Amino acid sequence: MNNLVNEAELRKPIICNEAEQWVQMLLHRFHKSEETKQYLFLKRGIIQELIDELIPLSKYASRVYADSEVFLKFYPGTTTSFDADFVDKNDKLIERVEVTMAIDGQQKRIQAEALVKYGHTRIHETPKYSGKMRNRIIEEPESHITSSSAIIERQTLLLQEAYLKKHKNLHKYPETTLLIGVDIPLFMDWEYKKIMDGFRIMDKTFKSIKCVNVSSNHYWCLK
Repeated sequence: MNNLVNEAELRKPIICNEAEQWVQMLLHRFHKSEETKQYLFLKRGIIQELIDELIPLSKYASRVYADSEVFLKFYPGTTTSFDADFVDKNDKLIERVEVTMAIDGQQKRIQAEALVKYGHTRIHETPKYSGKMRNRIIEEPESHITSSSAIIERQTLLLQEAYLKKHKNLHKYPETTLLIGVDIPLFMDWEYKKIMDGFRIMDKTFKSIKCVNVSSNHYWCLK
C-alpha cells in the first residue's frame, strides 16, 4: 500500500492553514477498498506515523499557525530526535516539535481488529479477546456505557504516562515543544478540563507542552 502514500510526499512542506485538509486527503485514499481500509485501521507501515504523528501536528498547525505564512515540515522515518519543524517562508525555524500520543496501544490495536471484523467496537474499552496477535480471537463487542469518571481517570493517567515517557529522554529535546495527542471523542468541555487539570509537570521540562484532541477541535497549552 506504499503506493498510496510515501515518505517523500509526507516530507513535503505544507502551509499550516492547509495542513488538516491535506492530511484528510491522504487518509481518504485508503477508503477506496476494504483492503486499504484495513491497512488504515490497523495502522500498517507508514500509516502509523501518519495517524499518530501527522494528524496531531496538523491539528496543532491549524490552531496555532492558521493565519500566518508558516509551514509544517514533517520528518517520517527519521533518525532525528524530533518529529517536525514549523518554519517561515524563508525556511527559518520557528518551533521544533516532538509528538507523542496518550493512548493505550494494545487497546487501540484490539479495537481496530474488532472494527475490521465486526464493523464496530467499544470506544473507551478493550473488546474481550484471547490469544496472541497471530491467532487472536476477538468477541463481538457488546453495547456498554463507560462512566464519565472512569474515562476521565483513565485518560488522565494516559496523558501523564505519555509525558513522563518522553521526559525520561529530555536531553534529546533541547528547545523543543512536546505535542501530546489525545483521542477522546464525545466529551463535554468540563470533562476535558478535569483531565487537563490532573496533568502534572516536572520542574525541569520541555520548552513548551501542548495537547490536541485528534477526535475534535480541542487544543490546550499545558506549559
